[in-house]
Amino acid sequence: MSGRIGGPEAGVAWLAGIVQLRPKLKSALADLSVAGLRTLDVELWIGGSITDYGPQGFSSSARYYAKKESLLLAISVPKAVAAASPQERPEQALQGWLADGFTSAKLPRSAQKLPFALIAETVRSSLGIARR
Repeated sequence: MSGRIGGPEAGVAWLAGIVQLRPKLKSALADLSVAGLRTLDVELWIGGSITDYGPQGFSSSARYYAKKESLLLAISVPKAVAAASPQERPEQALQGWLADGFTSAKLPRSAQKLPFALIAETVRSSLGIARR
């Protein structure tokens, strides 16, 4: 898991939470074995004053690399959504965005055979994220 921050204020608000969430996500997925998937990279892009990721709204996209058996999930959080989120408990907002990103991801045709719903549910339940 990595983060892409769209401005210094977004970095101050969210970067520490991303760093703390990374080992939790790794732990949540450690025991999950999926045929055809060796690596799952999650990028959380949070909009800010310099770059607004997802200005059309919250979005999630996936890219699958069959030869590498790797899936990249990019979750874009617009500046307005990030600014309106409660920053006193950043882990809750980050976990919600992560869960929403897994739930709303549109998989490419090459990745349709992957049990992505199982991966999403594993993340949700392991991190204790309630369904919205």
